[in-house]
Amino acid sequence: MPVSPHVPTLPPTVDSESVDPAVDAAIDRESFDPASPEEWARLRDLGHRMLDDMLDVQSTLTHRPAWQEIPAAKRLLFDEPAPIEGIGADAAYARFRSHILPYGNGNWHPRFFGWVQGQGTPLAMLSEMLAAGMNPHLAGFNHAPPMVERQVVSWLAALMGIPEAGGLLVTGGTAANSHALGVARFAAVRARGGAVRDNGVQHWPDQPTAKPLVFYGSMETHGWARKAAEWLGLGDRAFRRVPVDAAYQMDLVALRRLIHTDRENGLDPFCVMGTAGTVNTGSTDDLRSIAAICRAESLWFHVDGAFGALAALAPSLRDQVAGLEQADSIAFDLHKWGAMPFECACVLLRDAALNHDTFSASASYLAETRRGVSAGGVFFADRGLDLTRGFKALKVWMQLQADGVAKLGRIIEQNVRQAQHFADAVASHRALELLAPVPLNIVCFRYWTDSLDEAALDALNEELLLRLQERGIAVPSSTRIGERFALRLAHVNHRTTDDDMALVLSAVVEIGDELVGGSGTQKPPPPGS
Repeated sequence: MPVSPHVPTLPPTVDSESVDPAVDAAIDRESFDPASPEEWARLRDLGHRMLDDMLDVQSTLTHRPAWQEIPAAKRLLFDEPAPIEGIGADAAYARFRSHILPYGNGNWHPRFFGWVQGQGTPLAMLSEMLAAGMNPHLAGFNHAPPMVERQVVSWLAALMGIPEAGGLLVTGGTAANSHALGVARFAAVRARGGAVRDNGVQHWPDQPTAKPLVFYGSMETHGWARKAAEWLGLGDRAFRRVPVDAAYQMDLVALRRLIHTDRENGLDPFCVMGTAGTVNTGSTDDLRSIAAICRAESLWFHVDGAFGALAALAPSLRDQVAGLEQADSIAFDLHKWGAMPFECACVLLRDAALNHDTFSASASYLAETRRGVSAGGVFFADRGLDLTRGFKALKVWMQLQADGVAKLGRIIEQNVRQAQHFADAVASHRALELLAPVPLNIVCFRYWTDSLDEAALDALNEELLLRLQERGIAVPSSTRIGERFALRLAHVNHRTTDDDMALVLSAVVEIGDELVGGSGTQKPPPPGS
């Protein structure tokens, strides 16, 4: 039989008669792949059970607790030492089903509203299996998976209004925002005649003394900014916090004044960060005005759009994030309002060449070739911190191919509509108080009674939150608004129905009445009165 030209035969490396069959068989047995057709069949059956179990759970989540505590007896498993000899795949999976599957943080549940955590989708779950099965290395090179990521990034750049932008997918909002700030720092130092990649931000004896770099964000900016300032060698003092107004938006008069004062005091402003969807209240800074200030002051304009940037995909909400398209960089999480499983965030840089210059590196073992696997070079490794990168883009590509951008936009609109109806119900209820405006999808509120002072109300609402979670009813999170403890319902949940929202509202009132004996009957005055 002729040999296919596409499958070349390879010469044996040793004479087969010189190898002990027993030794050869022992070597062959040591693999993580099944060793026989029968073992492959058993693994296939286990895989089908895994898939069926996950789909069964996801299709019945509304009838399950939103969260449940891990029993003390089951916690003991996680204190066991590493197994020297394995127990087999079936037994390992049985432990997953009994000790892990029921005890997640609940973010896939239709009544989960905590910390802006997305739920994932069944199709994206399956896509993760495909990506893990292929297990490609996404530094770059000449194969299909990097082409998928480049296409996904191109789609997202166009949807954000900056089609010329480049970028990449990273783990989360902290990584995406820090990446962008690192590019902004590189650009600022280079524009001032320095070389941050060679000298960092230190003042070497042969370098001219530079002024300390500073950047700006509102007091509502997420905690990533402090981490980034520390990690990039700027220090927390370089992060200049700008006051906010009554709508929790950056005070632009205060921003201009602070920039002017910092320059007078020998500091060197280089970047202003606007926020699309603040973590506490969901407010969005006036991005257009910040863009104008940045142009006038020759500053980099970055937008932290961790969840709010995706409002640009919803026609009725697009105006709330107007100005995104003027940013030099944008960071946002697809595992928040994009419904993707963790981890999946995106950073976009308007100047793709500048992004490359910030991170590119050469190594002989990564050299680009004219043809073959290495053709095209390490495209993504030259645009970010990581060399080793997984195939995050496939789940995004599959979900958008299957359902389209318009459906995601409609779900985002649905979340906002449900959140604002919930806020209206809070505002009109005799024992509930709305603590902040609700421009998008975050509702900050509390149970209120005139029989308790502020300290007691804080304690009551904290206990109310814990009982909601521990009874498996729902999982909101908490924050403080004007020094008051608030229940925080952050709604990015594609599984939530109107009935779920009504159930949460009634449970809050029921537990609050239970805690105070039903004494809260007088409606509180409006906030700020």
